[in-house]
Amino acid sequence: MTDKKRPARRTPPKRRTAPTTRPSKSSLTVSLPQFLVNGTDLDFREFVADLFAAVGGMHSLRRALASSAGLSAAEFSVVLATWHLQKKGTVGISAIAKHLHVAAAHVTAEVGRLVTKGLLKKKPHPRDTRAVLVVLTEPGKKILLQLTPLLRQINDRLFSGNTPADVAVLSKFLKHLADESANSIRIAHAFAAEPNAKNQK
Repeated sequence: MTDKKRPARRTPPKRRTAPTTRPSKSSLTVSLPQFLVNGTDLDFREFVADLFAAVGGMHSLRRALASSAGLSAAEFSVVLATWHLQKKGTVGISAIAKHLHVAAAHVTAEVGRLVTKGLLKKKPHPRDTRAVLVVLTEPGKKILLQLTPLLRQINDRLFSGNTPADVAVLSKFLKHLADESANSIRIAHAFAAEPNAKNQK
């Protein structure tokens, strides 16, 4: 009888171990300690990527809704803002600009286009001769009433599974982000204008 050869033992693959060295501070994209996990900004970077994806998606959604109404995204934003603010009282250029977090000059230009299209009308301010009030016309109201079921369907889908508390926290965060973004843009532009930044390109 011949001895049966035993099968050769396979060496188990070596497990990869996580790096024990923490990234240098110069490689971190945020220094706030509450956003560093085990000394890294990996989770924070994942959050920023999701944030940009969400913002991009909302911009695309706004353009799609505006297109269905025959408007540009900026025009649609002003019409929606006027509709919303009218429920609280009279609406002026500054109120729309504050609601949309944009410059008043930008709102003035869009209101002019919408007046030409017959969707908004301007009225003299009863107490300030330098200001005007903005009001939705009947054609403007008709467009929004036609879109209301679609907006309701989309919002129900977007916010399903969230609570009012979730939305309140998100609203506070987004308002801070909107208010601070102008300062951040100025910082980025100032950096781009520096000679050292141009040499790195």
